[in-house]
Amino acid sequence: MTSLHATGASTTRDRGAVDVSIEMLFGTVAVLMALMLVFETAAYWHARNVFDDAASDGARIAAAFDGSCADGVEVARAAIARHAGSWASDVEVSCVDAPLVVVTVTGRTPGVVGDAVGMRATVAESAPRER
Repeated sequence: MTSLHATGASTTRDRGAVDVSIEMLFGTVAVLMALMLVFETAAYWHARNVFDDAASDGARIAAAFDGSCADGVEVARAAIARHAGSWASDVEVSCVDAPLVVVTVTGRTPGVVGDAVGMRATVAESAPRER
């Protein structure tokens, strides 16, 4: 009886360059997808912060003693144009004039790959009407 080592046969299997390349391809794609998810999440939270700031400013102006919903919507749109520039799309600003003024900002966030990938964000801020 001869041993495997005595005959020169190897106990390790040669995986070949193709097997390793395919594994590296799948690994690279998985890492890229994870990075895109991180970037997409950061873009979403940044857009929500910009929309929230604009809605807060709009609610504060609309709830002022001499303010109106038209003034609040105008201020919110100006804040979005100033901070978001061209990346904020499909932005809608609405205002409800009541004892508690509510300004709602809805828009699409920028996508990492393109605008088609972005998400829709909605933020509402309120302020009591001054008398």
